[in-house]
Amino acid sequence: MYPFIKLKIKTDIVDCHYGEKILAYGDNSSIEFFKIPKSVEDQLFDIIPMEHRKHFSCKMMRINKPYIRPHTDSNRKVGINFYINTGNAVTVFYNKKEDTKDNIKVAGQTNGSVYNESALIQHRSFKAIVGDIWILDVTQIHGVYSPSNTQRIAYNLSSNTLNYNDTLEILNHLLYTA
Repeated sequence: MYPFIKLKIKTDIVDCHYGEKILAYGDNSSIEFFKIPKSVEDQLFDIIPMEHRKHFSCKMMRINKPYIRPHTDSNRKVGINFYINTGNAVTVFYNKKEDTKDNIKVAGQTNGSVYNESALIQHRSFKAIVGDIWILDVTQIHGVYSPSNTQRIAYNLSSNTLNYNDTLEILNHLLYTA
């Protein structure tokens, strides 16, 4: 099974509206999360059935470096990214090489980790375009690579109670199956 899947719908949100910074991770805060207005939050929640919305939180994610080292996310099991500006980035998922226990904690991480790429094997990847919505299993090791230093921005729904498979089941009617 792939650790990511594209939704067959697109987002029509094109503007970035965000408030105060909530979290920052990585070297020089290379990944930042911000509060978003209720109007944008309501648009994101439109894809989630009402009875499951309590399991998700909304925020805006900004990545300000062309390379985000392979990692697993902290305090979330699944992410649904609504891509606003991609910078032509590719998201790569990895498997560990056999007998590798090479992981590192960085400031701000809780249950997530960072990995040395030399201890990993590329498994699968995808390249989002503006307007795409992708569900990601953020408990799996992944990194992001961009050919430019363009800021990448996505609105994000995430859950630390529901996992990737639960989310796929809930959104089964929206999954792209080409």
